[in-house]
Amino acid sequence: MNSQNRPFGSYQQRFAGSSNPTIKNPSTQVSQDAQFNDRDCLNDMLATEKWLTDGFNVMAREASHQSLHNDIMNILNETHQATRDLFNLMFEKGWYTIQPEQPTQVAKEYQKFQGYESQFPQQQTTPYGSGGMYQPRQF
Repeated sequence: MNSQNRPFGSYQQRFAGSSNPTIKNPSTQVSQDAQFNDRDCLNDMLATEKWLTDGFNVMAREASHQSLHNDIMNILNETHQATRDLFNLMFEKGWYTIQPEQPTQVAKEYQKFQGYESQFPQQQTTPYGSGGMYQPRQF
């Protein structure tokens, strides 16, 4: 995809007076008529891959047999990689733009959610070393 071994996209900073920086590449032109073009096709493929990963996530969690779980996890990893590849291709062609969050907004959200930490159940140390509150089921 990106044969020049450079990071995808260019970061166009406009913090001085503007609160809307963008991370994007120049857009590859496609026909704007009613024809199904390359951008439409990739957008449809990306939506399908996202839908597949959602389904495989559920299936992996609920697989009752270890071998089936392992197979589903392999397929899930492949669909996540396909999703990432499609995103990268669309981003490289300028058909996917990212709006980074302002550092002040990130700090504000961090503070908000840090306050929720006191509401979590007290975690107890387990013999499994996780420190989490979830214990394996006894079958």
